[in-house]
Amino acid sequence: MKTAVKTPSWLGVDLIRHRWLFPLMGALTTLIGGSSYAFSVFIRPLEAEFGWSRPETVAAFSVAMFALGAFMWITGFFVDKYGPRIPFFIGASLMVLSQILSSRVDTVTELIITYGLIGGTGIGMTYCASTIATTTRWFPEPSKRGLTVGLSVAGFGMGSAFASPIWTAAIAVYGWRFTYTMTGVVFAIALGIIGSILRFPPNDWEFVQGKGWQPRKDVKAGASKTLPANKIDFSFAQAIVTPQIWVTCFMFFTSIFGGLMAVSQLAAFATDKPPAGVGLTAAVAALAITVQAIFNGLGRPIWGYISSKIGTRTAYLLAIFTMIVAMLTLANANSMPLLFLGAVLNGFAFGGTLGLNPILTTAFFGSSFIAAIYGFVFFLGFGFGGLFGPMAGAFIRDMTSTYQAAFYAAAGVALLSFIVAAIFVPKAGQEKLPVPSKQK
Repeated sequence: MKTAVKTPSWLGVDLIRHRWLFPLMGALTTLIGGSSYAFSVFIRPLEAEFGWSRPETVAAFSVAMFALGAFMWITGFFVDKYGPRIPFFIGASLMVLSQILSSRVDTVTELIITYGLIGGTGIGMTYCASTIATTTRWFPEPSKRGLTVGLSVAGFGMGSAFASPIWTAAIAVYGWRFTYTMTGVVFAIALGIIGSILRFPPNDWEFVQGKGWQPRKDVKAGASKTLPANKIDFSFAQAIVTPQIWVTCFMFFTSIFGGLMAVSQLAAFATDKPPAGVGLTAAVAALAITVQAIFNGLGRPIWGYISSKIGTRTAYLLAIFTMIVAMLTLANANSMPLLFLGAVLNGFAFGGTLGLNPILTTAFFGSSFIAAIYGFVFFLGFGFGGLFGPMAGAFIRDMTSTYQAAFYAAAGVALLSFIVAAIFVPKAGQEKLPVPSKQK
């Protein structure tokens, strides 16, 4: 007697037929995690109450970004082995705990631990579990990989666009402590729902060319699979010894160096008096940040879709070229129109590189162990890019009394990414790289 293959479902929703729920859940998760980019709205209230210096207050954000990158990598090993749900719920619990504990802080050290270390760790874990690793398994066909991966990470760019005005209004009415507490409650509800949906495709289902997901017992021998014949799957141990992973890390670092510099200091650049900045009002600077965040989020799925049409290599080169133009525009921005043009270009290109880098990594190393492999690439690229990009911008600004040289330097760093990508990223149809050894 044959046993019927169970169809995976959530509250009666057929997840085989509605697999687009998974990149959508990734987008919602990263939208929540991306609210961390709006940390700046808490800076003045915290400084006003405790008398902290700007470096002391911002240290919590820096620690959060570094912890995000580190635990994106560490969590990848557990996601590849045990699936996304357990790591996701652990990370979600840490995110909620971070907000609740941050509402009780009285010292800089407490904020660094609660918001920075605990919060950053939680964001990294949920990001890893809900985005690339899950999406690439549900959408193994290359024709959809760009759009689905880009969609799953789109929220991180847009998070601050939504969180900033809500938090600003809440702080003005209820204070920063209550705002942190209520944010924790909202996180708990939203992340709890998302986590209940997340899962990998069941082992008794298989994806078949032209038919989609089918029960494995119904798949005839020799049926055409969606995955190409040159499909490769590196384990982390195999990937780490290839030159491709270090090239990927270098491209990631150099592609987002300037983007993170602009993301972290656009408001300061906009409000500083000429020649240091543009000399605009705080309200205009806030609007520029929102516009940049929106295009940051849109850039991820749009560039992913573009990559599926013209190839990942061409899309990546175009995104980096756009980043170079963005840095040159900001370097010469002496008016509101040029500032907004630079913000739009930077957001669009920055979001694009963050959407295309996981696609490149998957093309290089396959998807079976992508959580650990991309986590490592993300840690070295984003973690250290987030550390050195903003620091370099601030240092050059202090040395020269203007951001112009900083943006020119960022354009030069992006040019390095363009050159390396042009040399090392394979053209469409030539993605087959060194085959991993049989031992995994």
